[in-house]
Amino acid sequence: MHIKRVILAVIAGFFIAGNAYASSSEEKSSEGSVEYVKLDPLILPIIDQDGVYQVLSLAVVIEVNGVNDADKIKAKAPRLKDAYIQDMYGILNENAALKGGVVQVRMIKKRLNQITKRIMGDDIETEVLLQVVQQRPI
Repeated sequence: MHIKRVILAVIAGFFIAGNAYASSSEEKSSEGSVEYVKLDPLILPIIDQDGVYQVLSLAVVIEVNGVNDADKIKAKAPRLKDAYIQDMYGILNENAALKGGVVQVRMIKKRLNQITKRIMGDDIETEVLLQVVQQRPI
C-alpha cells in the first residue's frame, strides 16, 4: 500500500512541476518552416508484483509544419502529456512495451504518434520524435 502512495505522489509531482512548458525552434526547408515543440520530460515508473523496479524517462519533441501548428501543440501540451502518461503507464506495467527488460522504442514512438493524431486531429501533420529514452533500475 505504501508503494502505491509513493508512485501516485511521483506521478502527481511531475504533473504539477512541469505544466508542460513548451518551446519551439524553427528550421527552414523547401516546403516552408518546420517547427519543433519540446514537451516536458515524461518520467514513468515500471512496476511488477514486487513494486517499482525501473524508471523510464522520455524526452518528447513534436515536429509540425509552421508556427500556427506549433502554437496549437503548445496549447494542448498538458492534454498530450496526460494522454502519453496514461497510455505508457498501462503498457509498461503490463510489460507489453518491454522485451527482455528493454523498452521497445519503435512501439512507444508508434503509440505516441497515434495518441497525438487522435488528440490533435487530422488537420495538423505531426511527427513525434524521441530525443532521450532512458531506463534506470531501482
